[in-house]
Amino acid sequence: MARLTIIQQRGKFSITIPHKILIDGQFVGIMKDKQVTIEMPMGQYNITIQSMVPFISSTQTVDLQYNSNISLSFSDREQLWDALFILDIILWIVKRFLHLASPWTWIYEIFTNAYFVLWLIYEWRIRNHYFKFHLENQ
Repeated sequence: MARLTIIQQRGKFSITIPHKILIDGQFVGIMKDKQVTIEMPMGQYNITIQSMVPFISSTQTVDLQYNSNISLSFSDREQLWDALFILDIILWIVKRFLHLASPWTWIYEIFTNAYFVLWLIYEWRIRNHYFKFHLENQ
């Protein structure tokens, strides 16, 4: 039997959210913790990490040898977007307390709405390659 350890790497701004684990297209379970270990027979498997949002996922092929320990870590590609969202939230809070002059209100609204549209387009483009993987033999 081989051991496959799946590890969720989190960024500074990310929160812990559960992910679905599928092996060769079969649902195995929901990963609620940072790490999970699965004992499996040797072979080649397609490991899919899927967000709780059904269309956001990534798949990595893993080759398990007899008595091997494989570590598969994954993280999302959202670090820059998370930082921009925090900036947008700070600006939104400032806007609630301070009245901005006429052109700055419009500039802020255009910026935040355009940013949101760009984010939606980005999410749609990477929906099947949302997570990045790092595979390592232990």
